[in-house]
Amino acid sequence: MTDKAKAKAIVTLENLRLVESEIFRIASGHGVKNVDELDDLIAKGKLSEGKVGEDLFRLDHLISEKDRLEKELKKLSVKKSYAWKSLQDLLELPKRSFQT
Repeated sequence: MTDKAKAKAIVTLENLRLVESEIFRIASGHGVKNVDELDDLIAKGKLSEGKVGEDLFRLDHLISEKDRLEKELKKLSVKKSYAWKSLQDLLELPKRSFQT
């Protein structure tokens, strides 16, 4: 992988981490896991759209951004499921063993 591709993969992994943490923060704040559950709570009258407000739109945008970043990682041949290992390899960090 070229240095430019490595740099792009590192930035993409970091952006994905930030997006996923924001999705978790918003979703857990309303006790849901995704936009559909949030929509259901609004439809059932358990949450008002005014109370949820911008979070609904932000969550939808973040999920779209997450999908885009995951596609970008796939193009770069970086598996999301091995994100930490991939990041270690890209940054050329030493391999650590915590076994005793």
